[in-house]
Amino acid sequence: MALAAFLLFFGHSANGDLYDFYVDAGSVQETEDGSEAYPFKTIGAAVRRIESESLDNKNVFVKKGTYTEQVDLANDTNLIGEDRDETIIDATGQAYGIYFRSTNSQLSNVTVKKAATNIRVNKRSRAVIANCTIKESTSDGIIVDRSSNSKKYKFTFKHGSVENSGKRGIYIFKRKVEIRNSVIKGNGEEGIDLHTSLRGTVRDNEIKSNGESGVEMILAGTKISIKGNSLSSNGAQGIAIQVYNSRRGTVKLTSNSIRNNDRYGVRYARYDRGKLKIKFRDFLKKCVKLKRNSIGSNADGDYGYQ
Repeated sequence: MALAAFLLFFGHSANGDLYDFYVDAGSVQETEDGSEAYPFKTIGAAVRRIESESLDNKNVFVKKGTYTEQVDLANDTNLIGEDRDETIIDATGQAYGIYFRSTNSQLSNVTVKKAATNIRVNKRSRAVIANCTIKESTSDGIIVDRSSNSKKYKFTFKHGSVENSGKRGIYIFKRKVEIRNSVIKGNGEEGIDLHTSLRGTVRDNEIKSNGESGVEMILAGTKISIKGNSLSSNGAQGIAIQVYNSRRGTVKLTSNSIRNNDRYGVRYARYDRGKLKIKFRDFLKKCVKLKRNSIGSNADGDYGYQ
């Protein structure tokens, strides 16, 4: 029902109704005022208009086409593409494709490709990315900077894909997160790399064929639920949980399928240099909760303690 409501909303939105500004790379009009009749030809022109006039909470509708530019999102501006596969931001040679700059913004129905980092979210932004394809970055697909783990700066990625990044698919520092119903595949290093002190959920995703682990995380201070995911054919572990000090966290692994990875299904890696005052496995039992997972056919075994 939730997915149906999501598709209904974006299906209605993609009709191009009820937007504040319009962008069409194929427009032949000489005048550009951002109206539906006289759209801007670049996304940058729309966001510069919004910023120069100190406008807030504006919705920008982007028609099908290829937009060769990098975009700064600010002023709580939302970008809505007409079609996920045919509304393309090609940021070849740029540092980023879209930069969320101190904003509460949503991005939907677009493809972003070929920047060094396709999406970057700064520490004062709340970002929702829905029904988007993020692909072919030369470095990381998405980087989410260190911030608070409160709802105010939550990062959400849903119903999308992150594919064929040169390094990590999604790289997230301290933050509240929700990653769900998405495909994370073919990235050169980890599919999802989670740093310390995160809060949130990673659920119902397909995480496969990444060069290193499907999901890698640092335990310290993290409170996260990893549920209902398929993690397969990754070049290292399905899930890697790293311990650097005695600071506890809570990781709930529930109803995941973790199979056919090139190393372990779940690997617990110890880098604490003697800081733990109890046995490593006893420490893990206090922090990691396993329930109803299907783990098997991983090359080095289902669990590794190293």
